[in-house]
Amino acid sequence: MPVHAIRIEERLWSSASPLRRQEWRTITTDMVSGEPPWPSREPCTLIAGYDDRHLHFVFTGSSRSDDALAVARADIAPLVSEYADLIKKLSGGDFHAAHIETLDMAKRVVHDAGARRIGALLPDLSPSFETRRRFFSLVVSLTVDTTRLGPLTPHLHDSRRAR
Repeated sequence: MPVHAIRIEERLWSSASPLRRQEWRTITTDMVSGEPPWPSREPCTLIAGYDDRHLHFVFTGSSRSDDALAVARADIAPLVSEYADLIKKLSGGDFHAAHIETLDMAKRVVHDAGARRIGALLPDLSPSFETRRRFFSLVVSLTVDTTRLGPLTPHLHDSRRAR
């Protein structure tokens, strides 16, 4: 398995709440248990992080000397913001079931758009749409503390699709 583990940069991990760490564990475990995100890479660990301007992905344990990727946050920010806004709306009100369904559908549409955008920005990422959706989830969870957006985390209400 090319990327056998995904970790969050230590400075982010150590400053995160236990709930946010759990969300990261869930997302990263889900990613490596499915189709490999970078199937052409040698076995390695992906270290994910960000700063004010970029998302950083460093592949450790690989033989390549310059093995890092960066994505400008500005290139993905509108979709991340829209996705976070939909999470806030879904967790913030007493809505009629039809309105919740509409917001949930909008969230899925934005998530799909995020997956396509991530695929365009990281062309070596697996062509699997589901893998790209999972990677967008990681990007969102890195840049937005979704555990503070309301009583529902984004992955709890995704379970409605499984009905």
